[in-house]
Amino acid sequence: MTTSVLLLLLSLSATVALAVPQQQELQLQDTVLLDDVVQEAAEEWYHGRHRRTGVAYPLSLPGSLLGVDATVARFRAGSLRRYGVRRFGEFSVPTGLAVRGRAAAHLIAVRVNLGNLSSVYDEYAVGAGYRLASPVLGLMFYGLARRNGTAALEIDLTGAFIRVNFSVAIPALQPGAAVLCMAVGLNSSVTVTDVEDGTNTCHASDQGHFALVVGGAGDGGGGSAGGGEADIGEVSKWKLALFGAALGAGGTVLLGMVAVAVVSIQRRKSEMAEMERRAYEEESLRVSMVGHVRAPSAAGSRTTPDELESEYCATL
Repeated sequence: MTTSVLLLLLSLSATVALAVPQQQELQLQDTVLLDDVVQEAAEEWYHGRHRRTGVAYPLSLPGSLLGVDATVARFRAGSLRRYGVRRFGEFSVPTGLAVRGRAAAHLIAVRVNLGNLSSVYDEYAVGAGYRLASPVLGLMFYGLARRNGTAALEIDLTGAFIRVNFSVAIPALQPGAAVLCMAVGLNSSVTVTDVEDGTNTCHASDQGHFALVVGGAGDGGGGSAGGGEADIGEVSKWKLALFGAALGAGGTVLLGMVAVAVVSIQRRKSEMAEMERRAYEEESLRVSMVGHVRAPSAAGSRTTPDELESEYCATL
């Protein structure tokens, strides 16, 4: 029994201890790290094997970005400028898009849906006085170089906008919710604009990350089905980590105390059983014959009334 209890306590302690590093790992998922991981995955995809130009492929991401959906495609810079892209996930790129930077004849376009990691952009929404009402979508362009990997490109749009359609990416918004578009540029600049009339479509003049936002500073209503995630994101992550560490330490101490108590009880029971056994052996009675019957008999001093009375009086 004691061994099984100790094994159970050790397994619980290990589970609690592992919960804190997981919380710390989530804290590392900031916007810059997300972009770097996605860029490295796109570069590995491009150099893996020959890819068809203009065809979108699912992008495999590491386990640390579980829940993030990404798509990647290779384009000719000239064709992208002349024809654009009618549909690239939730995005459509107009004609006339020109790129600047270290680009060869081809470039990589990456589209991401951050899903449950969209909360890393909560600070941008809250800083502008709003709350996230949709997953965060991203569109980035990278130039290709055979020896030096990929590099982010600058794009120019003349007289047109990139369209971001959130109709598929979000659940139905609450009636009357004042929805706006939030764009976060690669330089961390935040721009809030109106949505296209009658739709959940945003217009963007540059690459970056985009989301629908609702409400204003101090607004307690008018949220969406995704508003709960924003409320959770407002809690400081270091407080969650501190709480997890304190909970783990407290649980470990409590489990240790229980283990010590169980061991002490078992030891005390063993000592009592040993004392009873010894007392029984030392006080064993002699066996005498009474007629034809063998019966236990005690010494005379144990049954003599005078002795008993003397012992009783001595105790008074």
